[in-house]
Amino acid sequence: MASRAGTRRWVQLTGVVMALGLVLAACGSDSNGTDNNSGKTTNVTIKASGPPKSGGSLTFALEAESDGFNPTSNRWAIAGNMVGNAVFDPLAAYDIDGKPQPYLAKAFTPSADFKTWTIELRSGVNFSNGTPVDAAAVKNDLELVRKSALVGATLANVASIDLVAANPLSLTLTMTDPWASFPAQLTTQVGYIAAPAQLAAAGADSSRQPIGSGPFIQKEWVPDNRWAGTKNPNYWRSDDKGNKLPYLDSIEFRPIVDPQNRVNALISGDVQVMHTTDWPAIAKLQSEAAAGAIQFVADPTETEESFFMFNTTKAPVNDVRVRKALALCSDPAAVILVSETPAERIADSQFTKDSPWYSNTNFPRGDFVAGKALIDQVTAEKGPVVVDLTTTPVPANVATNELVAEQWKRCGVTTNLSTTAQSKFVADAVTGQYMINQWRQFAHADPDGDYVWWTGKNATGPLALNIARLQDAQIDAALNKARASNDPAVRKQAYADLQARQTELVPYIWLAHSQWAIGAAKNIRNLTNVTLPDGSVSAPYQAGNWRLVQTWIDN
Repeated sequence: MASRAGTRRWVQLTGVVMALGLVLAACGSDSNGTDNNSGKTTNVTIKASGPPKSGGSLTFALEAESDGFNPTSNRWAIAGNMVGNAVFDPLAAYDIDGKPQPYLAKAFTPSADFKTWTIELRSGVNFSNGTPVDAAAVKNDLELVRKSALVGATLANVASIDLVAANPLSLTLTMTDPWASFPAQLTTQVGYIAAPAQLAAAGADSSRQPIGSGPFIQKEWVPDNRWAGTKNPNYWRSDDKGNKLPYLDSIEFRPIVDPQNRVNALISGDVQVMHTTDWPAIAKLQSEAAAGAIQFVADPTETEESFFMFNTTKAPVNDVRVRKALALCSDPAAVILVSETPAERIADSQFTKDSPWYSNTNFPRGDFVAGKALIDQVTAEKGPVVVDLTTTPVPANVATNELVAEQWKRCGVTTNLSTTAQSKFVADAVTGQYMINQWRQFAHADPDGDYVWWTGKNATGPLALNIARLQDAQIDAALNKARASNDPAVRKQAYADLQARQTELVPYIWLAHSQWAIGAAKNIRNLTNVTLPDGSVSAPYQAGNWRLVQTWIDN
């Protein structure tokens, strides 16, 4: 299919999800895996006692805090998107096959050459402050995205946005270059539409006081402590029985950075749901679920890769020989043992081997002799190679960097290690204030969703979404070729060219394909929102986050 197979791991699960609908499984486990040693996971969920019930409050433990909730200006990782899904609605969302479909929007219509897209909005939808979600509001939001120093690059290909005369629910976007996969971008942060009143607010209020059309309304936000929201009584969605959504009366998101502390909070009952990509935490969750104490669900969709990312403009890693040497001097098989990552999750690309986009490029790794020879060459020309390696203060991440520093030492490289809290870590990355980061990214079902992170157009300036800051004409040509076509064969070859060139230039050292997982209390039902507004089956997750619109508490 033309999308990123909506499924690297969905192949085994699509039939299961389709068959089970809103209730994922009977009491017990699904048969989508075995154990962590093989990299597979076993879902354990509890069947609902009856139809969905309205009411109750849910506390969800997030992996991190965000710097605010303005989709046009703030830096959202997975945690930010979780809160974003509560307050806002995205214009588009992925279906079960990994194809973007209308969500807040009613329809997307392209011209034959994919240079013009018309977005039609739904009638009768309002923001939580009562103002309409119309074409003028969406244009206002997207224009601010285009002007944003942080996220504006995502819509850099948009030449103009125009309202359709005599139709207040339609707007037309004209592209500079053909963009066949444009709706995929509207599943991301830039597709979450904020009310004009929020976007016009002065100073910090535009980030601290979110106003969306989503299922919940912010009650309070205490940074680094909690985000609390209450049910939007006028939310526009209903379930297939006509019951108003959401089911929950209120939600609270609580940032708990340490993954084991997150697990402990769930087991103790301090929170009812949590998410994680930490393999020791996943093992503990599976053990607790097998014992009947909690529920466990693994994200079957496309998830991120973990890797080391270079700031390719900063010496000494601006020298491709140094980047290649560090890749050769890295042994991912040893590295992933630190985080207890299963061996089958080792990555040599941003695509898994069962992805339709994967191409084997013989990524350099594990050859210390060849790596040391390159370092010796650079040292003879420029002096000793000293690098800075940074991560977030998660024990497994710290241990990974310590091990890699020892590996690089074998090749004659001195490594300075440091940790930074996630919000600053992200800010430093996009502003280029780093040399090498341990990173996790690239999770879009359609790889065009990751275009902004790879194109050279976004590699310069005070804020750069191409965080590796790599500019290369061959990479740009491959990305633009894939973007302009809806032919799967053309796109596959273009992404093969991309991988080949990235292997030559080494902006990243691939480590492992991550696994998002959810732990939940035994009385939580419908751990994934599996329908789109038209009633069709949606992707259950998008890289570890999902919409809590249809989750309920079964007492």
